[in-house]
Amino acid sequence: MTKALWERYSASWSMPEADRRERLNETVSPDVTYTDPHIALSGIDDFSDYMAGFQSNAPNTGFEIREVIDHHGRTLAHWEMVSDGALIGTGTSFAEVSEDGRLAHITGFFGS
Repeated sequence: MTKALWERYSASWSMPEADRRERLNETVSPDVTYTDPHIALSGIDDFSDYMAGFQSNAPNTGFEIREVIDHHGRTLAHWEMVSDGALIGTGTSFAEVSEDGRLAHITGFFGS
C-alpha cells in the first residue's frame, strides 16, 4: 500500500496543475510540510507551486520509486529522477503518514 502511495504522490511532480492539485489532495495531508536542500514549505498550495517551478526547470522529468520501507507510521522511499528515459539523479524521501493514510511531513534527500 505505501509503495502505491509513493508512486501516486511522485507522479504529481510531472502533472499539469489541475491534475497535480487533485493528486496532492489524495496523497498528502492538507497541512503537509515539505523540505529538501533547496526549500522548506507548508501547505498544498505552496507545495504545488514548488512542483510547478520544478517542471519549468526540468521539463519531461519525473520520479520512479524503487524501494519503500515503512513501519509505525513512518516511510522511506528510494527514488530515481528520470528525464526522457535517462537517469539524472537518485535520492531518498522520508515521510510521516497521517492518521488518514496520506503523507504528512516529507523530507527529500538528494543523492548523485
